[in-house]
Amino acid sequence: IKELGNRQFGVVKYGKWQGQHDVAIKMIKEGSITEDDFIEEAKVMM
Repeated sequence: IKELGNRQFGVVKYGKWQGQHDVAIKMIKEGSITEDDFIEEAKVMM
């Protein structure tokens, strides 16, 4: 896993899913956004 960015709201890392698919892993810092904002962010990523 390689770190791509580290900002105020969290960290984005690069990884492989099932060993073959490139993915971005977004880890949000606790308390940085509301639950509703988290749900909206997840919808964007789908």
